[in-house]
Amino acid sequence: ASRMQIFLSLRKVVLVLFFRFVYKIPYYHPMSSLYRIKLLKSIDYSLENMYNTIEVIVLKITQAQIRFLKKGGFSSVSYDNIKHVKVLPWLSIVQSIEGSYDITLGNNERKQTGEGGFFIAPSNVQQTIVHHDDSKSEKMSCRWIFLDVKVNNSYKLDTLYEFPAVITDDKKSEFNTIFDRLFATDDIWENYSDCYQLLGLLLQLSKPIKKEPHSGIQRAITYMSEHYNETITIGKLAQLSNMSESNFYTVFKKHFGDSPIAYLNNYRLSLAADKLTETEDSISEISYSVGIGDSLYFSKLFKKTHGMSPKAYRNVYRTGNTQV
Repeated sequence: ASRMQIFLSLRKVVLVLFFRFVYKIPYYHPMSSLYRIKLLKSIDYSLENMYNTIEVIVLKITQAQIRFLKKGGFSSVSYDNIKHVKVLPWLSIVQSIEGSYDITLGNNERKQTGEGGFFIAPSNVQQTIVHHDDSKSEKMSCRWIFLDVKVNNSYKLDTLYEFPAVITDDKKSEFNTIFDRLFATDDIWENYSDCYQLLGLLLQLSKPIKKEPHSGIQRAITYMSEHYNETITIGKLAQLSNMSESNFYTVFKKHFGDSPIAYLNNYRLSLAADKLTETEDSISEISYSVGIGDSLYFSKLFKKTHGMSPKAYRNVYRTGNTQV
């Protein structure tokens, strides 16, 4: 049976039992429709979470596909105590070669990579990153890979597993060896082979997520990632989540540590930062393409989030000058 068939069957059983033993009227009684409407939303939410929990625990990965791979970095840049706030649509694996990072994911506690260390950030999770220059060289160098991995033709890998935010010292050398191979060549076959090996190593340090986030919030996140270049209102997001605007705001901030609009802006600005280094598009074209129609407002937001203007960011991080 399909997931939906199982879900609907469970839903019907719960409703019938509820009417018989709580309301003490038959499920098809004329008055039952009044109660049914009130019950459906809470029952759907409970069953969906229960079903998702069971599915994640018993899931056996039989197929994995890297659908997106990008690598990059920067070298010997003076960047001490500069803070970035990002939301990226990809799984990020980042290494500080010279200097170090402080990393906070969502509203979790801050972690430190140490020099040569790695941090792991799942897709669509807010990253608050503080850069620290090396004490001797007073510079910082780093390298990263971005991945989108789908398993069993259905799930994003980073929605199924809880990864360590920072790789422990005893595992750094293994990650570093694979990164060295990745950045030594642009051969696509070798790069993908190394990435699969890296993911296998990462899964050894991870644990299954036993409970997915609120399904309504997930719908809102998906909507933002697919419609970021359009006008998006709190009302629309709350409607997608089957919540009032005030309740949606509260639940969203609890899950992600920031307001929905701040999260959306950080997502837009992260995509814009990528476009600044990868394209020759003008600042106003990039601003418009990520859903911020006012280029002056865009530049103000960008500087607040990345610690420098879009033009300065492009000069520092342009792909041709910053590959490690």
